Amino acid sequence: MIRKLILLAGVVAMSASVASAADLSGTWLRPKTGKHVQSYSCGGGLGLRVVDTGKVIMCGAKAVGGGKYQGTLTSTEDGNQYSGTVTVAGSQLELSGCVLGGLICKNETWSRVK
Repeated sequence: MIRKLILLAGVVAMSASVASAADLSGTWLRPKTGKHVQSYSCGGGLGLRVVDTGKVIMCGAKAVGGGKYQGTLTSTEDGNQYSGTVTVAGSQLELSGCVLGGLICKNETWSRVK
């Protein structure tokens, strides 16, 4: 009985994580490139994909609270991967990608288009 309750609690927690990422579903404008990026549920967390190329730049980012997700971002410029956070506030999505344990970071703010 206890084993079933623990399993059920795990399934509920995982479902809540996926549901949170799904709530962010939409299309965002990346002003630096003029490209549209789609957010969606991916790998049990938040995913980001460039619309016109289909390139996935994030998959499985986990919710850490306050509309913030942590995961790995892949740069569309150099193809390198960076430790990243995505914070959603209304119609804005703030990305931050860092290297060297967070010593060097770049930020970018995207706007929701859909």
